[in-house]
Amino acid sequence: MTTPSQERDWLAYPRSMKSPIYEHLGFDITDGGEGWLEVTLQITPVILNADGVVHGGVWLVVADSAMGGAVRTLIDHTQRGVTSQSDFRWLRPLQGDTMRAVGRVLRRGRQVWHTTVECYDDGGRLVGSGGGTFVVIERA
Repeated sequence: MTTPSQERDWLAYPRSMKSPIYEHLGFDITDGGEGWLEVTLQITPVILNADGVVHGGVWLVVADSAMGGAVRTLIDHTQRGVTSQSDFRWLRPLQGDTMRAVGRVLRRGRQVWHTTVECYDDGGRLVGSGGGTFVVIERA
């Protein structure tokens, strides 16, 4: 049996590493656990492109943050995860006022980690997916 003092706060380290871009673009860490992290984006006019839809680059920042945050749930403060590769597919139009991105660690190597991300709209529909490779190194 695990006592409360033995339980790990899986979100403590990812939340401590939030950068100003989270607030600027309107997203935040909303859930997570061992090897996974959820980021929720609030859709506002500042993140729309000229056609009135969420700019593709914003999707990528949110997706990368979810995957990198999933890595952070499994490393400590002496390490950092650096994105070395990512890919993303837009599957359908985003409907509603929010988008949830759920990043997961698929495989942990000694230094190279593989992740995946799925993005959902307000109705729970899968609207995008992708993957990423992260290199875990010691902090300078």
